Amino acid sequence: MKITTEKLPKSLLSLQIEIDKVRFERGLDQAARRLSQKYPIHGFRPGKAPRFMIERTFGREALIEEASEDLINKAFRDALQQEQIEPVGPASLQGVDTPDPFTFTIHVPVAPTVEVGAYRELRATLELAPITDEQVERALDVIRDRHVVLKELDDPRPAQDGDQLKVYLDTILAGEPLETHPEGEEIPEQTLDLVKGRLVDELYEGLLGAAVGDTREITARMPDDHANKRVRGEEVTFKVEVRSVHERLLPDWEEVPTLENVEGTLDDLRAKTRTDLEASTRTTAERKALDSYIEQLVAQTSYDVPDVMIRELAHDMLHEQEHEFSRYGITLEQMLQHRGQTHDQAIEALLPDAERQTKVTLALREIVRHEALVITESEVGAEVNRLLLDYTEEQRPNVIQALQSGQMINNVANAVLDRKLRERIIAIATGTAPALTAPVGEAVVEAEVVEAEATEAVEAASPEVPTTAE
Repeated sequence: MKITTEKLPKSLLSLQIEIDKVRFERGLDQAARRLSQKYPIHGFRPGKAPRFMIERTFGREALIEEASEDLINKAFRDALQQEQIEPVGPASLQGVDTPDPFTFTIHVPVAPTVEVGAYRELRATLELAPITDEQVERALDVIRDRHVVLKELDDPRPAQDGDQLKVYLDTILAGEPLETHPEGEEIPEQTLDLVKGRLVDELYEGLLGAAVGDTREITARMPDDHANKRVRGEEVTFKVEVRSVHERLLPDWEEVPTLENVEGTLDDLRAKTRTDLEASTRTTAERKALDSYIEQLVAQTSYDVPDVMIRELAHDMLHEQEHEFSRYGITLEQMLQHRGQTHDQAIEALLPDAERQTKVTLALREIVRHEALVITESEVGAEVNRLLLDYTEEQRPNVIQALQSGQMINNVANAVLDRKLRERIIAIATGTAPALTAPVGEAVVEAEVVEAEATEAVEAASPEVPTTAE
């Protein structure tokens, strides 16, 4: 068998395969037997007519056509093995080039090629703003507010600072309601905490002293950083009808640590709150830096990716949506009908997102390879210990059994590698990454821990887990 390969764009490999004479004739013999079983030949029992009779009856072209599929499939499998080719998707037959010698061409999608370039020269800013005392106090106010108790008023009175109001509220922008409601349907009731800083100043001031049944129109200039872009910096009118007023009873500050299950004093809670805010701020800053770095990385990376790889991901994304909607009793057919799409149109619509996701994944995989990032049994064991702390003593045996099943432990390993990759990217982006020492290609490209080793890590970690969560 003669094989000629040619590299095509988008990681396609063209194989021209010429089948040798002996193999070709053997294929024709087998095709003749099949034809003689399908169609009766006068004077012969089914399957017993000699090949020359079959060829005389149906013609050589019909015999070759009958043999083609089997010849192509077997030759293609042998060609993949001979050339050590690993397809990443279904191959596509381009056609039979010549019937004698029997030669055909087939295109095979293979692993994409990715060049990340000088990825270590890319930079992203890690902006870590210091946490102020004011931010800590605001966060403590929110914590305290979680334990508020609403009290019916003993006697009707006007609204005052700290109350909670149930209202009908309509926002008018440039003479038109900001939100429209079906004709005849009441405006939904809303809850407002009459606390300075939680409402725009004009609305807060305008509702002080309002009684149940009062209707007020309050004009306000909206802040430039308002969450709703439509009203940023705009003058709006609030039409408010007060439906009820409740007194909000907040716990004493000394009670809040106990209510939050924090051991210690209010100062201990304050310190913990500052630490939590710092961690949250760092996480947000790192996320922005990561996004910035990845955007630059994808832009400078050169890709040669087979279309089938992107289309298969788009298919998977669509059926992930199907899984999510099925939780609410909605089928894929109903979802597509609501969107006015066919199955193929839905996949086409997802192709841009699938291409972006594929490029990000491939580029990051190259970073893992170049940086020689590896995961060890001890790291997997430590992650298992951390994971088990989230479960009760009664739940842990089932979790350990699930971890030893294989797939879940791979998820744990992936989590470890993902964290190491994020840390390394932040170091690269800020110019603090360690120098490379291991040759490229010796890294674990994906966190696929050998199942036996992973199981040992689970078994080694399990006895160290405390009997009660800390």
